[in-house]
Amino acid sequence: MRIHLALIALTLTAPLMLPACAVAPDPAEVCTAEWIAPRTASAIDDIKDSTGSAMKSLRRVGTTYAEGRTPGPLQLLSLASAMKSLEREVKNGRGIRDLKTLANTCNDPSLITDTLTGFMSEQGLPDNMINVVTQHPLFQSILDDAFQEAPAT
Repeated sequence: MRIHLALIALTLTAPLMLPACAVAPDPAEVCTAEWIAPRTASAIDDIKDSTGSAMKSLRRVGTTYAEGRTPGPLQLLSLASAMKSLEREVKNGRGIRDLKTLANTCNDPSLITDTLTGFMSEQGLPDNMINVVTQHPLFQSILDDAFQEAPAT
């Protein structure tokens, strides 16, 4: 008898839950600074956790270039390893996926660029190294991927 009542209750409440799942957020309502800020902060925290050593290598090589010196072979090897680490984050990282979703939801590709540029600056990367990263085809692919899968409205 209890199983029968539970089945009836589930049957009656299931249709009420479906509309809640099917409704997409209205960008005009959710794309405010107050809504976006904590989500970008969370995405940056994820990126920071997974790219800490890569950022350290980028910072070292960038500082060497900023001082007018040429990085040594070990620094260049470290740079190559750092770029591979960043590539893994871009392809599989939760933080980047979250930024893509935010940019896509709000139809704002500059959200990704501005957030990641600010992150690299906060990590102490010199401007010349930030430019190298943002001009890299991998960085550009982040922007392209974010809007290729944009849902039609």
